[in-house]
Amino acid sequence: MLSVGRILEGAFGLVRERYVAVAAWAGIYLAANIALAVAVRPLLGQSMSPAMTPNPTDMFVASGPVFLIALFFAAFGFVIYAAAMRAILRPEAGGIAYLRFGMDELRLFGVAILFTVGGTILFLIVTFAFGLVGVGIAASGDPGIGSALLGLLFILALLAVVVFFIVRFSLAFPLTLYRQQIVIGEAWTLSRGHFWSLFGAALVITLILMVLNIAVSAFTMGSYMSDLMSAAGNPEALARAAEAQQESYSKLGPAMILASLGGAIAAALGAALTGGSVATAAKLLLHDEMDDAEDVFG
Repeated sequence: MLSVGRILEGAFGLVRERYVAVAAWAGIYLAANIALAVAVRPLLGQSMSPAMTPNPTDMFVASGPVFLIALFFAAFGFVIYAAAMRAILRPEAGGIAYLRFGMDELRLFGVAILFTVGGTILFLIVTFAFGLVGVGIAASGDPGIGSALLGLLFILALLAVVVFFIVRFSLAFPLTLYRQQIVIGEAWTLSRGHFWSLFGAALVITLILMVLNIAVSAFTMGSYMSDLMSAAGNPEALARAAEAQQESYSKLGPAMILASLGGAIAAALGAALTGGSVATAAKLLLHDEMDDAEDVFG
């Protein structure tokens, strides 16, 4: 039976048992972070230095490598997400950290495009509906607390609907990888009756990753935050702290490497836990006739 505990067991089991693969994913993210940091140095010099006036043409030319590198590694991040799901769904696949770039990844990319289009349409509908509600509130001539509360409740209801659809379709990616064909409808069907288990696991992992990223930021930027607090109310001290921080991150030194390493570890764990959790949920639901979790993961 699917439960939050069993989903988390599979996700964290992936990190524990496939730690070499997770380390390889972190290495890829580290290379991406350092490459982006090095590529962004020309932009830092033009946009953040108070002694220079940014030139729009130069900024556009300098940003070209940044966008290309970001796009390349965003695609690679998608490949890593697929690798995390593959490690759960097809542990016998092996290879270098379960990484592939073939039809599986192209199908997953197709699912992402479908969801992007669907999400855009949903966003437009929500925006239109919110606009109608806003017009209705304005026309009522009652801009008081009641109207504000009604608008807040409407936003919360729309957010709940969006979260509901995200959770119900969250199995589309692992099922597409498992079936080796684009799967949408089965994700909705298979998740029926399991919303709270899927939502609970996703919420726990989201909170864990939030805490992890905050910890990484505090570790890598703790001195900067300390300088900002010490310089509170002093514009010149604030400017000096910002300039020192910008200088430390604009060169390939300990600060840049430390920040890149922390971000890479967080990103690799994020891919493992998010990809591992949805793949675990899909595998458990596809094998719900098995009572023993060891039978599923063994």
